[in-house]
Amino acid sequence: MLTLLATLALAGPVVVPTAVENPAALQPWFDALSGAKAGTGVARAVHYGDSTIACDGIAHTVRGKLVARFGDAGPGFVTASFDPRWNQRSDISARKSGDWTLKTILFGGASGHYGLGGIVGIARTASATVKAMVGDVVSRQQHAEVWYQAGVGYGTVWAKADGVEIVRVSAAAGATTDDRATFDIPAGFETLTFGATGVVPFYGVVLETGKPGATWEDVGVVGVGSKSFTTFAGAGLAPQVTMRAPDLLVIEIGGNEAGYPSLLGNGGAAYRPIFEAGLQTIRAGAPGAACLVIPPLDQGAVDEVTGTAASKPGMPNLVAQQRAAAIAAGCGFWDAWSAMGGKGSAITWANARGLGSGDYVHLSGAGLERIANALGDALLGAYDAAQPG
Repeated sequence: MLTLLATLALAGPVVVPTAVENPAALQPWFDALSGAKAGTGVARAVHYGDSTIACDGIAHTVRGKLVARFGDAGPGFVTASFDPRWNQRSDISARKSGDWTLKTILFGGASGHYGLGGIVGIARTASATVKAMVGDVVSRQQHAEVWYQAGVGYGTVWAKADGVEIVRVSAAAGATTDDRATFDIPAGFETLTFGATGVVPFYGVVLETGKPGATWEDVGVVGVGSKSFTTFAGAGLAPQVTMRAPDLLVIEIGGNEAGYPSLLGNGGAAYRPIFEAGLQTIRAGAPGAACLVIPPLDQGAVDEVTGTAASKPGMPNLVAQQRAAAIAAGCGFWDAWSAMGGKGSAITWANARGLGSGDYVHLSGAGLERIANALGDALLGAYDAAQPG
């Protein structure tokens, strides 16, 4: 029989229950959730982040909690990547054919047009087939949108639902613009295939069930940080966010900024304007939407001289500056760093069997699920506390 200490060692570190700070900032989303619960609408959340969420880590667990309580409105917006190097959704099955080139806001190269999710897939007589999934079961959808870029010399956009063509439009235009083709099929469909004849850049697709419920739309991109949004996404992001009309914007960036020298002096004050600029860029298209800032999980590094691992020294200042920026901007704040255990927790989690990845930066899927459950519980707790009576 396992001793208590052995059992605790197998269980690994415990997540610290952490409440949402400034929960009143989430009221627009709470109202949308109440509408979904009453059967009158959809509550849409768009979750921006880096590698912590880019493979749907954290996001899929929170999504599951919301869908279980408020109904399944579908995957919502999905970036036209379908490439696990940049973004992958657990609620989508997808395959591509033909010639595709990907550009992201990590490296640039798309002239300020990256769509809602920071990834543009340039199709050259190519196509992609997408299915919404609930576990291993295909989920029927009723509403779909294909988001693309129109411009000089571009070809034709087409889409099929269960093999039947439902749209074919020219993407040729006198200047570069962003557009979308939308359609509803009351009987529903299982498979959406879209593509281009000629050259067309695609941003993504929207899949919705046509029923009341919630979405939690993961648009994370591996490697990005605040400057990715200000430098590459820039002003082109705002119209895309406006078009999606989210009820909640979640900003979980900073993991790739933990080593910034600006974090080491004066409480990290020089870092705050860097983060604020990224926050403002993301929020510009939906200033009336609720906003939630989530700082990165603790990170560690190995000292080259001693060979020992320790938390990166700038982490407490990073979290403090993101908190201050969030509250000043009228956003909610959920302290994932403290929920993980704060300073030194990167080392503890990395050494816990099945929870860490060994790089002192990332967690395993099981580790992320623990954090996600705490986030989901905090969000639902804040929602319940905000209800009248």
